[in-house]
Amino acid sequence: MYRTTDPEVISEAVSMYDDEVVGFDPEAWVKDDRHIALTDGKGNVNLLEYVKDGVYTGHVFYKTRGKDALTLLSKTIDQTFRDYPVRVIVGLTPEKKRGARWISRRVGFTSHGLIDTIIGPCELFIMTKETR
Repeated sequence: MYRTTDPEVISEAVSMYDDEVVGFDPEAWVKDDRHIALTDGKGNVNLLEYVKDGVYTGHVFYKTRGKDALTLLSKTIDQTFRDYPVRVIVGLTPEKKRGARWISRRVGFTSHGLIDTIIGPCELFIMTKETR
């Protein structure tokens, strides 16, 4: 995975999930250089949205599925903690996305239960650099 600031790459990946992404503007997002976008150039994108020093909200937009997605996400998390100023990753995964919730657990995120969001119930996941 490599860092990108190309809003088109991000927009294409996010467009696969238009019904779940509300109010996101890739061009404005990339202007804040504290945000981190990683891609493999094959339509798989991880967005790490800056919250405060060391804390980022993670968003995963993958075309890849199954074991390949699990492997890619695991490697990307390792790279993120190694190469960027990330100490905590927080994620919200829609309750209906059972596969994504399963992968989150498999790569080491800890569930903190379901919460109501603008797109419906989502499971709150958190991972720290120390618990990775």
